[in-house]
Amino acid sequence: MTFDIINGERRYSAWAGNPNGMPEDPTRCIEEVWPSDSSWIPYQCSRKRGHGPGGLYCKQHAKKHTEANQ
Repeated sequence: MTFDIINGERRYSAWAGNPNGMPEDPTRCIEEVWPSDSSWIPYQCSRKRGHGPGGLYCKQHAKKHTEANQ
């Protein structure tokens, strides 16, 4: 997870052309993911939350964070 915290809130896709990035969508997984195409700007996972620590992750990313904590 490598999102930025700007003014006390999670921000995604921050880069020189958009230094403030995009605000967190509170209905989506908080994991930052990298695109599979030629883009180099990561973004917030598009899957619904409800799993893992604090219910902040989708089912796929919750597995990663649950296994890391064991």
